[in-house]
Amino acid sequence: MTLPGYGEVYKRACEVFGIKRSAELAILVIELPLYLPLVKLKGLLGLPNKNEGRYNHGLRGHVSAFATSLYLCVKRGASVSNEVIEAVGHLPKRLAISKLELIILKTLRMTYLTIMKTLADG
Repeated sequence: MTLPGYGEVYKRACEVFGIKRSAELAILVIELPLYLPLVKLKGLLGLPNKNEGRYNHGLRGHVSAFATSLYLCVKRGASVSNEVIEAVGHLPKRLAISKLELIILKTLRMTYLTIMKTLADG
């Protein structure tokens, strides 16, 4: 993926999550192999916790940090997307962050596929 592709995926993901900017999101856009199927991305990151330590700890840390920051934004009353607010809802913190991690992966992958399709179509 070229640098303009990274920028577009990052901008669109920021719009979807309802945030202005995030270093963790930028790292995820660049580092995650978003061309992989969602099942393989989950396995790469150990989501849900079933790989017994056989996953990319660095990327998992970035996903967890971004999910935690989204969780805190909702709890502080900052403006984020409705999907994020619904995910946090009335769940306990641990379950809400786990759910947000999955939402982050799904959103990044869908955004990536949409951008790449429009770039491929010309």
